[in-house]
Amino acid sequence: MNTSTETLRKGLKFVFGAIPLFILAPVLANIGFSALRKDNNYWFLITAGVLGIAGIACLFIGIRTVLNSFFSKK
Repeated sequence: MNTSTETLRKGLKFVFGAIPLFILAPVLANIGFSALRKDNNYWFLITAGVLGIAGIACLFIGIRTVLNSFFSKK
């Protein structure tokens, strides 16, 4: 079982890149709900939703890439 190190690095970059998105999205959602009560402003909530979806996508791509590096048939 040979592990492709380049593919593994690429996958881990995606996984570790998703961590800041998972931290930033709830913070922006909290700010967005406060701004929604005060100014009826939806921009923070929209940005938080986009960042949350991007975090989930990066994590999914990263895990899939890491698993492909472990179980590739080269």
